[in-house]
Amino acid sequence: MILQEVDLFKEIDPGIMNEIANICSEENYAKDTVLFKKGEEASSLYILEEGSVRLVIENGGTITFGLDHPGEVFGWSSMVESGHYTSSGVCATESKVLKIERDELDRIFDRHPDAGFKVLKRLAGVISRRLTHAYQDLLSAGAEDSTPSYG
Repeated sequence: MILQEVDLFKEIDPGIMNEIANICSEENYAKDTVLFKKGEEASSLYILEEGSVRLVIENGGTITFGLDHPGEVFGWSSMVESGHYTSSGVCATESKVLKIERDELDRIFDRHPDAGFKVLKRLAGVISRRLTHAYQDLLSAGAEDSTPSYG
């Protein structure tokens, strides 16, 4: 996968993209491999290349988000202040991912704050889409005449 094709990194300066590509590691995982657990320190950002990953949130009940499109980003908690994963990431199939260590990415964005800002804006879009899908899933599981409240 070409990193520049990932929505999160589109239109970032080629020199900066080269720096980011140099800190990526391509990793293969077996089905059922746990990449990270909810509550753990969020040390890495992941980009799906092949296969599928489930993001699982458990808190009295369970919500699962399936990721199966190349270029989908997960582990985004590594890029925000909380610094802890908000879900568990589990390989639903054999999967190939790009893994980017938070500390190394932070160093690049410290040197190139404009690029970091662009990436964070795009990340906000990823989070917004997932939240909207979660709202829709919850509403479809509830009463048909429910009126959604988006805060």
